[in-house]
Amino acid sequence: METQVLPRRRPPAPPAKTPWAGTLLANAALLLAYVATGRMGLEMALGAAYATPLFLPAGIALATVFTLGPRLLPAVALGAVLVNLIPLGASGALTFPGGLPLGAALASGAGAALQAWIAMLVLRRALQPALGRGRDVLGFLLLAPLLALVSSSVAIGASGLLGTLAPAALPVNWFTWWLGDTTGMLLAAPLTWIAIGQPRPLWRRRRWLVGLPLLVSSAVFVAIYFQVEHWENAQQMQTFRLKSQQLGDQLQAQFSEHERFIYAMSKALNDPQRALSANDFSNFASGYLDKRPELLSMSWLKPLSHAQRPAFEQWGKQVIEPNFEVREGDAAQRLQRAAARPQYMVSVFIEPMSSKRYLGIDFFSEPVRAEAVRQALRSGQPTVSAPVALFRHAAEKGMVLLQAVHAAGDDADTIGMLLISIHADSYIERAVAQVNFPALQVRLQDVGGARPLTMHDRLPRAAQAPAQAGDVQRRLRFGGRDYLLTVAPSADYVAAQRGWQSWTVLTCGLLLTALLGGMMLLISGERALIQAQVKDATARLREREARLQAILDKAADAILTIGSDGTLVSANGAAGRLFGYAPEQMPGLRLEHLLPVAEGDTAAGLLRSIASGVTHEHEATGWRSDGSAFPLAVSVSEVELPDEHLFVAILHDLTEQQRSQERIYRLAHHDPLTGLDNRLSLNLRLDQLLAQSRRSQSDGAVMFIDLDHFKKINDTHGHQVGDLLLIGVANRLRELLREVDTIARLGGDEFIVLAGGSASQPITPDSASQVAVRVVEALSAPFVLQGKTIHSGASVGVAMFPSDGNDAATLLRHADTAMYAAKSQGRGNFQFFSPAMNAATHERLLLESRLWQALEQGQFELYLQAQVELGGGAVIGAEALLRWHHPELGMVGPDRFIPIAEESGLILPLGEWVLKSAVQRLQAWRDGGLGHLRLAVNLSARQCHGSALLPLLDRLLADSGIDPALLELEITESAAMQDPERSRKLLRELRSRGLKVAIDDFGTGYSSLSYLKLFELDRIKIDRGFVKDIETDPNDAVIVATTIALAHSLGLQVIAEGVETVAQREFLRSKGCEEAQGYLFARPVPVAEFEAYAAQARRLTAASAPPEPAL
Repeated sequence: METQVLPRRRPPAPPAKTPWAGTLLANAALLLAYVATGRMGLEMALGAAYATPLFLPAGIALATVFTLGPRLLPAVALGAVLVNLIPLGASGALTFPGGLPLGAALASGAGAALQAWIAMLVLRRALQPALGRGRDVLGFLLLAPLLALVSSSVAIGASGLLGTLAPAALPVNWFTWWLGDTTGMLLAAPLTWIAIGQPRPLWRRRRWLVGLPLLVSSAVFVAIYFQVEHWENAQQMQTFRLKSQQLGDQLQAQFSEHERFIYAMSKALNDPQRALSANDFSNFASGYLDKRPELLSMSWLKPLSHAQRPAFEQWGKQVIEPNFEVREGDAAQRLQRAAARPQYMVSVFIEPMSSKRYLGIDFFSEPVRAEAVRQALRSGQPTVSAPVALFRHAAEKGMVLLQAVHAAGDDADTIGMLLISIHADSYIERAVAQVNFPALQVRLQDVGGARPLTMHDRLPRAAQAPAQAGDVQRRLRFGGRDYLLTVAPSADYVAAQRGWQSWTVLTCGLLLTALLGGMMLLISGERALIQAQVKDATARLREREARLQAILDKAADAILTIGSDGTLVSANGAAGRLFGYAPEQMPGLRLEHLLPVAEGDTAAGLLRSIASGVTHEHEATGWRSDGSAFPLAVSVSEVELPDEHLFVAILHDLTEQQRSQERIYRLAHHDPLTGLDNRLSLNLRLDQLLAQSRRSQSDGAVMFIDLDHFKKINDTHGHQVGDLLLIGVANRLRELLREVDTIARLGGDEFIVLAGGSASQPITPDSASQVAVRVVEALSAPFVLQGKTIHSGASVGVAMFPSDGNDAATLLRHADTAMYAAKSQGRGNFQFFSPAMNAATHERLLLESRLWQALEQGQFELYLQAQVELGGGAVIGAEALLRWHHPELGMVGPDRFIPIAEESGLILPLGEWVLKSAVQRLQAWRDGGLGHLRLAVNLSARQCHGSALLPLLDRLLADSGIDPALLELEITESAAMQDPERSRKLLRELRSRGLKVAIDDFGTGYSSLSYLKLFELDRIKIDRGFVKDIETDPNDAVIVATTIALAHSLGLQVIAEGVETVAQREFLRSKGCEEAQGYLFARPVPVAEFEAYAAQARRLTAASAPPEPAL
C-alpha cells in the first residue's frame, strides 16, 4: 500500500535468452508493471498524507519473486523508490517541502524488496505453487496480511525517524499502508500467477474462473469508489468554491471602484483655468487612500516639454523642495537625474507623504510605464500598466492605474494625469484576509499580453503547470487589461475534507473480492485435483494389465508360470534369453528340459519343496537350449486360483555372481599389483605349512626377500617403473620356484617365500641355501623396463622351521632379522638366522630406545676438532662432532648410534639439537673473544631432504644475531647426489642466507662434474681415505692433487681431513690445499678444551711463534 508522500515496491519478470539478458529483461518488465500499477494505486489515496487502500505492486512482486526467484528483487526495490519519487518529480528535485525525502523513498524500496524476499521464503516452504488444495488457499489468505506487515513497518518507521510524517500521523499511515499491501497481495498475486504461475496448465485454466471475476469485481468497486469520491469531493469542497467566488467578486468590485473614482476625479479637475494645488490634491487623495490601505500611493503627474523643464525644476525647488529635479530610476530602481527627452510626465504631488521621495519621477523614463501613459492619453479611460518593478519594492511586482485629465471640450489639451500605485502581493493578501478563508492559495496572472505574467503566486506548483481538478479560475478586467485569478485549496484543507466513507466502501469491497478470488482458487484447485485424480485412476486401471506384462517382460530375472503338471504356462523375455529359446517357444515346455529333477521326483514336487523352504530359494544347474549348463538360483511361490493351481518361479543367473565372488576372494587373498599372495593369504598358508610340517615331522623354510636400491630406483625413474620392477621380480620368482612353494608380497619391496618339505623331498639348510642363491642371482640380473636397464638385486634372510621358531610370527621376525644381517654384509647375499643376530637386533632396539632417552636427558655433547690454515698454522675454526655419554654404557661411538638414528628418524631432532648448540657456541665465541672462528656442522641426508631445515636456520640466525658466514654446513657427496636438483636448490637457499657450504667426503660418492659445477659451494673437503695413503699410493696422490686443482678451477677452497703426519701436511701444502684437520693438529675434544687451545694458539700466532701447542 502507498501514499503520495510515502510510496513503495515491485512486480513480475520475463523469460531468459541468456542468463543475464533474461534477468535484465524480466527486471525491466517487472519495473514497468510495478511503477504503472503503483501510480494507479496512488490515485486512490485519501490525500498527500495517507496511503492508498489498494497497492497492486505488492501482489505482483510477491507472485513474481515466488515464481521466478530473488533475481527480480532489484526491480522491486527500484520500482518502490520510483513510485515514491514520481509524485514529487514535478518540482524538479529529490527533496521537496512537505514531500518525501530520498531517504524515506529508499527505505520504502528496501521494505518492499525485503517483504517480497521474505514472502518467497515463507510461501515456498508453506504452500504448493498450484494453490490447488484448501489448506494452500487458506494459508495464502492468512499469510498475506502477516507478510504485509514488513513493508509498512519498514517504510512508515523510516518516515517517522526521518521526520517525514508527524508522530500523530504514523498509526493511520501504517494501517492504511498495511491494508493496501494486503488487498494488493490478495488481488494481484492470483492475477500474476495466472500470467506466469506454475504449473501453467492449471493457472491457464483459471483465467476465466478466477481472473475474470477478480478483474471485473475489482474494476466495479474502483469505479464506484471514484464516483462516490467525486460526489463527496463536490459536497465537501463547496465552501472552498464559494469563498473563491467571493474573492473573485471582491477583487473585480475593487478594481471597478478604482476605475470609477479616478475617472470621476479626472472630470472634476478638467478646468484649465483652475490650477490644482498641493492641498487640494492631498485632501481628496488622502481621503480615498485612508479607507483603502491596500493601495500603495496616489500621484498627480504633470506633462511638460524639454523646453519647459528648466523653469519647471526651478518652480519645484521653490514650491516643493529645494533639491527638486526631474528624475528617473536606474536598472536597480535607484533614483537619479532624468536624461533629456522631448516630453516628460513628472509626478508633482503624491500621497501619502511618506512617498514624498518619489516626487519628480518621469514616467516616460521606463518603457512599461511610458507605454501605460501613452495608452491612457490615447484612450482617455482608466488604464493599467503591465506588471512593473515598483520603486519601493524593487524585487516585487506591481501595477499603476492611470487616468489622463484633459481640458473640458479639448481632448488634445492634457492638464495632467492621476496615478494610483498598487503592490500586487499586498493587495491580494489583503483581499484574501477580507474573505477570511486561510485555506485559499491564490495566483494572479496578467494575461493581456503575448504570454501570461505572474503578479502574485502562492500555489505550490510551477506557474506554467496547468490547472488541476478542484481549482477555481476567474477572469478579471481592470484598466483595460485582463487578469486570470486561480484559486486552489491547501493540501491540509483537502486532507481535512476527505471523508473515509468511500475509502471504507472500496476497502471492504476489495477484501470481499479477494475472498471471492480465494473461493474461486479453491474451487478451481479442487476441481483440477479431482479431475487429475479421476484421470490418474482411469489411466492406472487402463494400464494395470500392460504394466504387469511390462514388469514381466522387462524384469532382469527370468519369470516362469508353471502348471501343476510341470508344463510352462508363460515366460517373460528374460527367461527366453536365459535358456536360449525364442519367447514363443517357451510356453508348453516341460520343466525337466530346463532344470534337473531327481529320479523318482516330479516337477510339481520339486517346485513345492522349494516353495515350502525357509528361504523359498534353491540353487540348481540350468540347461540352455544348446545343452550347456550354468548355475542359477530359483525361488518359487505357490499360487492357488479358483480354477487352477500354479507355481511362479523366479530364476536368476549366478554366473556373474560366482565370478564376482572369485574376484573378491582373489582381491582379499592376493596382491593386486603382482598377483602374489598377500599378507592374509601368507599367514593362512604359513599356518597350514607349519601344521603339515608338524604332522609329517619335516622341516620348512621362510625366506624374507628385500630388494636393494628400490627406493632410489623409485625416486629416480618414477613409481611406474618401480611397479614394473615389482611385477618383474614376481614373475622371476614364479619361474624360479616350485608350484608347491608359496610366494607372497608383504608390501613395498618385501617378498616372502615359503618352502615346505616332504618325506621324499625334505627341506634342509643346504637345499634352502640353493634356493636362496638362485633367488639372489635371478634378482641381480638386470631388468629392462620401458626401454631402460635397471639394476636392483636382493638381500635374503632365511629362517628354518622348527629350529628358528615354532609359530608364524617368530619365523617371519627371524627371517626379517636375517635379511637385515644380509644387508649389513653388503647387500646382494643371503643369511641364515642365528641367535647372535637376535642379540644384535636386541642391542639395536635397546640402543634406539636409549637414544630417545639420551636426547630427553641431555646425554649428548659436542666435541670440537680444530681446523687450521696450512700456510701459517693458525686455528681458523672447528668441526662439531657428536658424542654420547651413557651412564651405563659409557662413551658410545658415533659409528654405533648414528646409523640407528638415521633409520629410526631420531637423526632429525638430534640434528636440530646439534645446530642449536653450534649457534649457541658461535654466540658465546662472539662475546668471549673468539669471534673469528668458524664452526662446521654435518647435515644428514634426512635433514637435507626435509622441509624443516631452512625455517630452523632462519629462526636460529634471527634469535642469535651471529654472522652467518661463521657457520659452515657440511653435506656429504652421496647425500647431495641422491636428488641433485633438490640439493642444488637447497645449497642456493643456504648461500643466500650468508651461510658457508662444504661438500664432505669428496671423492667417495658418485658426483657428476656437471652437477658439481652447478652446485653453489664454498669449500670441498677431501675424504680421509685419500689423505691416508698419499705418501705410499701414487693413485691417491694423483686423486688428491687433481681434486685440489679442480676445486681451485671452480673457485672453491679445499680442506683435507685425517691429516696425521707432517709429510701429509707438506704434500697438501705443496699442492695448494688451504686448510686441514686431523690428529697432527688436534684431536676432537670437549668445548672447553678446544676454546683454551684456540685462545693459546691465537696468542702464539700473534707473537709470531710458528709451533702450535699440542692437544
